[in-house]
Amino acid sequence: MYKFYFLFVLFFIALKVISFPMNENDLTQGKSESIDILNTELEKLNDVILKRVKNGDIPGVVVAISRKGKRVFFSSQGLMDPQNKIPMRPDAMFIMQSSSKPVTGVAAMIAMEQGLFDLQDEVYKYIPRFKDIQVAVLKGSNVSPNYVWATKKSQPNYFWRTFGMVMGWFSDETPYMYVPENSTVPAERPVTIHDLLTHTAGVGAMGLGQAVSEWGELQWDKGVWAENKHTLQSYIDMVAFGPLDFQPGSRWGYSIGLDVVARIIEITSGQPFNEFVHEHIFEPLEMRDTYWYNSIPEEKRSRIVALPDPDNPDANLLEKAQQSQYYSGSIGLVSTASDFLNFEQMRASKGVFKGRRVLAESSVNLMGTNHEGDLYTALGKTKVRAGAEGMGYAVWVILQPDLAFLPLSEGSSGWGGAFGTLSWSEPKRDLAVVIMAHGSAEGFSKEIAEIINAAFVRK
Repeated sequence: MYKFYFLFVLFFIALKVISFPMNENDLTQGKSESIDILNTELEKLNDVILKRVKNGDIPGVVVAISRKGKRVFFSSQGLMDPQNKIPMRPDAMFIMQSSSKPVTGVAAMIAMEQGLFDLQDEVYKYIPRFKDIQVAVLKGSNVSPNYVWATKKSQPNYFWRTFGMVMGWFSDETPYMYVPENSTVPAERPVTIHDLLTHTAGVGAMGLGQAVSEWGELQWDKGVWAENKHTLQSYIDMVAFGPLDFQPGSRWGYSIGLDVVARIIEITSGQPFNEFVHEHIFEPLEMRDTYWYNSIPEEKRSRIVALPDPDNPDANLLEKAQQSQYYSGSIGLVSTASDFLNFEQMRASKGVFKGRRVLAESSVNLMGTNHEGDLYTALGKTKVRAGAEGMGYAVWVILQPDLAFLPLSEGSSGWGGAFGTLSWSEPKRDLAVVIMAHGSAEGFSKEIAEIINAAFVRK
């Protein structure tokens, strides 16, 4: 009797791992073998996921995979709130942080298709304050430092202090960071929408310009985000005073450029950015559990995944994480694995979702094309990986699968967020993958990609 009960429990656990509830907006479940994927290989993903959870690498995770418009794998494991021992829900809502950026990239492609703007348009055409913008340099030179860890105590750098604390680089006891003596020089050419979408504009790229700008200090020191003092319009108007972190197009620097793109979409469409995205992306893709953090319905807030502090298991980083009170194009979205799988499957299917075209195939291809040579890998990357990845519009692009950080097919593209979200689409294989975890998803994303590769039927 006890033996039978034990076997029954094991069977129930195994069933829970490989099955999942279906909502009307979810992609339908497909038989793996019917779309050239071996289910026996995909099941190995459960071992990888459970091992990571058991070892404490991640408290909890949700992984979703689809191909050719059919969902072929879904697993939710671990805890969504380690402090209170709440199990991970399949419909758990994750703080997306920078994983929000590809959504803005798609919104920009849609706006372009509608003739609202051209990607090579100069930004000042829509936001006049960007005209004649300056670039921050070290005093007495034309050098713009990539990242400012200053050596001379000239003025407190509140931005870097707060940013570093949120990222866990240093604590409250760490002395204030300072910036070096600086001046400005004129930008050699205007900033374009293309620059903003590829992080090559020099706008808020965590360099000298951001460190010394009024907005760079005030947004952190005085908590204007948390105090809801800004709309997207007022925030970008403040950013437009500059200075830039480097000359436009001269280097790659991770930035808040997507917020500027969001503002341009507002100006050209006549719609608030959130309404434009809801109408043209969330609704057609049936993303009914995706919101900006400031607009999540009260009845769904219990589904938000906690953000455990690695240095303090009893703390929740959600309390530290600054969430913009305006509708940001760079951060701020909260979503589920199912919703974001719909988004990535649309990109993987070259703009089509459930038989309906959401984005032109040419726009999908344009978004997933490398536009910046080696600029993306030239900064902060190893020489081995130089040229392995490129920068598309709001997404990285795989150029050399054998050298890239993930072994994906050439032309695959995606992005991740600081708190553990990562997703990508592979148009060559009509494949979409979403990983939502506590902490970094990069630790086991390569394992997941390798198992998926092994699961493909070789013909």
